[in-house]
Amino acid sequence: MEQRGARGRARRCLLGFAAALLLCSGTSAQLRYSISEEVDEGTVVGNAAKDLGLDRNALKERRYRIVSGSAEPLFHVSQADGVLYVSRKIDREKECPQSAACLINLKTVLENPLEVHYVGVEILDVNDHSPTFAEEETKMDIPESVLPGARFQLKASQDGDSGHFSVQQYKLSENNYFRLEVKDKGKDAKIPVLVVKKSLDREATEHISVVLTAVDGGKPPKTGAMNISINVLDINDNAPIFSEEIYSVMLQENAEMGTTVVQVSATDLDEGSNGEVVYSFSNSMNQNIMDLFHITEKTGEIVVKGPIDYEENDVFEIEVQASDKGSVPLTTEKSVIIKVVDVNDNAPEIEVTSFSSSIPEDSRLGTTVALISVNDLDSGPNGKVICSISQDLPFALSPSLQDKMYSLVTKSPLDREKRSTYDISVVARDAGRPALSSEKTISVYVSDVNDNRPEFAFSPYTFYVAEGNKAGASVFSIQASDRDDGENAAITYRILREGREENKPSSFLSINSQSGEVTALKSFDFEALKSFQFQVSATDGGSPPLSGNVTVKVFILDQNDNAPVIVYPLSSNGSAQGAEEIPRNSKAGDLVTRVRAYDADTGYNGWLLFSLHPPGERALFSLDRYTGQIRTLRSFTETDGAEHRLLVLVKDNGDVSLSATATVTVKLAEPKEVFAASDHVQSAAEADRSEDRLTFYLALTLGSVSLLLVISVVVLIAMRCSKSTEYTSKYLQDPHYDGTLCHSIQYRSGDKRYMLVGPRMSIGSTVMSGSRANTLLMSDATSAAGEVRQILNKFPARSLCRLHVGFVAPFSLQLIRFVPPPTRTRICTHKRRIMSRCGRAPPTQRLLVVIFCLKFSFVFAMAQLRYSIPEEGTDDALVGNVAKDLGLDVSGLNARGFRVVSGPAEPLFALTNMGTLRVKRKIDREEVCERVSPCLVNIKIVVENPLEVHYVAVEVLDVNDHSPTFPDNKTRLEISESALPGARFQLQSAHDPDSDTFSVHSYKLSQNEHFRLEVKDRGEDGKIPVLYLHKALDKESAGSHQLLLTALDGGKPPRSGSSQIVIRVLDVNDNMPVFTSESYSAVLKENAPIGTTILRVNATDLDEGLNGEVVYSFGQNVHHKLRKVFDVDANTGEITVKGPIDFEAKDKYEIDIKASDKGTAPLETEKSVKITIVDLNDNTPEIEVTSLSSAIAEDCKPGTTVALISVNDKDSESFGPSTT
Repeated sequence: MEQRGARGRARRCLLGFAAALLLCSGTSAQLRYSISEEVDEGTVVGNAAKDLGLDRNALKERRYRIVSGSAEPLFHVSQADGVLYVSRKIDREKECPQSAACLINLKTVLENPLEVHYVGVEILDVNDHSPTFAEEETKMDIPESVLPGARFQLKASQDGDSGHFSVQQYKLSENNYFRLEVKDKGKDAKIPVLVVKKSLDREATEHISVVLTAVDGGKPPKTGAMNISINVLDINDNAPIFSEEIYSVMLQENAEMGTTVVQVSATDLDEGSNGEVVYSFSNSMNQNIMDLFHITEKTGEIVVKGPIDYEENDVFEIEVQASDKGSVPLTTEKSVIIKVVDVNDNAPEIEVTSFSSSIPEDSRLGTTVALISVNDLDSGPNGKVICSISQDLPFALSPSLQDKMYSLVTKSPLDREKRSTYDISVVARDAGRPALSSEKTISVYVSDVNDNRPEFAFSPYTFYVAEGNKAGASVFSIQASDRDDGENAAITYRILREGREENKPSSFLSINSQSGEVTALKSFDFEALKSFQFQVSATDGGSPPLSGNVTVKVFILDQNDNAPVIVYPLSSNGSAQGAEEIPRNSKAGDLVTRVRAYDADTGYNGWLLFSLHPPGERALFSLDRYTGQIRTLRSFTETDGAEHRLLVLVKDNGDVSLSATATVTVKLAEPKEVFAASDHVQSAAEADRSEDRLTFYLALTLGSVSLLLVISVVVLIAMRCSKSTEYTSKYLQDPHYDGTLCHSIQYRSGDKRYMLVGPRMSIGSTVMSGSRANTLLMSDATSAAGEVRQILNKFPARSLCRLHVGFVAPFSLQLIRFVPPPTRTRICTHKRRIMSRCGRAPPTQRLLVVIFCLKFSFVFAMAQLRYSIPEEGTDDALVGNVAKDLGLDVSGLNARGFRVVSGPAEPLFALTNMGTLRVKRKIDREEVCERVSPCLVNIKIVVENPLEVHYVAVEVLDVNDHSPTFPDNKTRLEISESALPGARFQLQSAHDPDSDTFSVHSYKLSQNEHFRLEVKDRGEDGKIPVLYLHKALDKESAGSHQLLLTALDGGKPPRSGSSQIVIRVLDVNDNMPVFTSESYSAVLKENAPIGTTILRVNATDLDEGLNGEVVYSFGQNVHHKLRKVFDVDANTGEITVKGPIDFEAKDKYEIDIKASDKGTAPLETEKSVKITIVDLNDNTPEIEVTSLSSAIAEDCKPGTTVALISVNDKDSESFGPSTT
């Protein structure tokens, strides 16, 4: 029963509770007031009691009050009158942040009975806040490569006000580049977006400043502004530009290594690495030039790297390339012209093109010994060469009309016997400063002619032969010499014998014809033959031979083979005894007698000495040692005997002396007895005096004869030297005379006659009628004749005469046919005057004739012929008939040594015996002349006797035997897609070994949309193809292009060569990332664990490389609180949970995700991601007893309210509190 009672009570409680709830619901009245924020404290909101229909008087009793609200109540109700008042100043933005409507719910309670009334107070916003930006100034980096239409989201302005007073619009200051769009995100406010309306150009405007103004809806509106500083980021869109249009410099040749030639300078309007310029040589540069010059990469200085030689190349045109350091470099090319200034660094070169090492000593004046060509590789004055030799030589250098050619000719007679060898030093000196010179020695040997007779060492020869020589033995030798050489100096000897010579001493002599040794066939006896003479003739071996005679005087030398013979005294029986009587009164010194003796020998052998024997007799008499006179030494006395016997010894002075004795008896007598003897003595003295006179007369006669001989020799020499040289009359009437103005007259000693020799006749030949020996071929007869006329006018006719010396004729009568009539008449007139007055000119004017003829010998002797043949012809192909064209006699070509003396190292041509020039081997023009045009092969042809030089030029004509070729069959280029139309890219040119017309003539490019072809004509360096960008490239549309470049030559039909051009388009950051989905949304349960992946956004970028790599981040306008809740992976785009997710705090999120590339100037795109939070039952219901009657009467009626209970569950309705 108690149970039933308990159940009843519980049921009644439930019923009461339900009734209370119904009562509450029935008695709760809802009021709603509105009040502006920021009103003063105590401001009346409304009369709640009145509006609720409450008894104003019972309010206090029933404890009318507000039982819910904030900790610091905003409102209070008066129990006196039931009016709702403002308790404190209300800031709507504080109370209801980010809420569109600010409604403050108040719960008012009355007790006894308990009633609850809900009053809602809406706080009305007033425009008390201005829009504000997070930053007063924001900086943006936008690449200049962005296209019009690109968008850049800005940070939205914040306005504490709401609704109409929040930010309503944005304004952008006036500018040329940007406009403003506003993205309305509903309750998330409006977001400003900067839109590019015009392409940016950093080089024109590097910084752009605009003002973004946010305007709210107040009246008047409040505003907030933010300065936007836009830094235009550079892209590599400007190629370097050289500071000068033309670079042209002068460079001294032989400049030292490292010499700065010129410094090129280029600027790039870009900045950073895009604006840093580096320099290099163009790829089309010849490697040879790159070996000579070097360019500094950073400074652009072109310096000398190799030897600079003006003679090899006087002008260099260098293509310099300026490139920036951008990721896709842009380049510009500029030509630098370097003109090399010649310095005098090359000494003249002397070449003896033809040389007669031996020349006869009787050569005519003007005879050509050698042809000398000089060359100086320098130019201008440095290349002007003056050639000279020593003046003290019988040679001279005669310049020719052919530049830098000289002939070495004789200028005075040669005499081999005086000088047989000449070392001629030819000095070539240029006109440079300082002058350079070179020297070459030419050794000329003078060959002998038989122009000297044999000459004896002595004339006459005097020999002394001792008598008693052995018969058949050589007694002496005769030597003659001949100053000639060789056979001309080979001498043979003979003794000249005239008539019958049986009894002449020369008949007993014999001479060796080779050695000149003379042999006596018998012995000589001085006493029989003391001297004799004969003539010896010496004859040389020349033709004709010359001989010389000499008189040989032979003196027989005495030998001491005869004893002295006493002539007196001589007795009748032959004994040498005699008696002399002298007076006794003779005085001292009186002559007693004279012993006479002689010796058949001569000299010392015949020199006799006298002496007395015995010596004791000398007390009375003296004997003269040399004369044999006996004289008294003193007067005689009475004691002296009457007779004295004297023994006289006579001996010679030979090595072994021979002697004889004579006995003289001296008798002393009275004076009368000696008279007869004195007469005899006087006659002997007279005989001695007569002998002395005879000796004097003989000496006088010999001196007179010698003087006459000397005078005769002098007269003979004078007559020979004064011999006339006028030989004109001997040949003027010669029927073979061909009218040549200047000829040579040669004396033929063998034929003993003079010969008239023309300029093209060999020695010994004669001029025949109709002969073409004097016909000369001229390259320019008019100019030559003009020079002849000028010289003829300068000299009188008598100065042009024939000489006995030889020289080359300047011209013949056949030449005059080419001379205009006035000139021809003048020459002919001078010809007659010359002939009529020949021989009467003085020697100085004769020398002028020699110079005249030497001058013009080269005008006509050096004829220039020119032939042309095509290359690749067959061997032995005919070039031309040189002999015929030069007017040479074919029959004498071999004898005259007709040959080629200069030309290529490997001869291309050869002369035949018939005088024709033929191809020796197949000729490749490109091998011989490379790219030189025209291709001339110069040949020097020599004809000797007399020496002539002819110049023949053979032009090798090109045939189209080569096709153009490119260095590479495939050329790869990398061109940035940012390159603007009009950009040019130089390509490698094709090479064609052929020249002129057959070289590369044009280029063609395959049909395409983006490129065109231009051709730069570089003259001798050929044509260079240049690729011209016609339409902008887009890597995203076409990453590569393949073109075909074709080179055509000028042949008919043309030959061609091609090269494939592969162009890779380099990417620039010109594409923004694009999200793969138009919208992103996700559902996320609240309380999701941290790290939970919500979704993955994905964006792609059409660019490549870093420009195409996408990174993800939050947008600029994502609130920092949101960043604490969510995170986005920069690489994958995954959005993950970072913080607690509470449905009750926020049930929806809209996040801006930004996708950016990694380009130098990144491009970005934003996309909103919407996340809806799914509520979970994670909150327990909350029970709140808002009013409670702690005591209740026991007799209360059913339905009496005991307490008011409020329950709350933060979860959504699905999980809200249940009333059951």
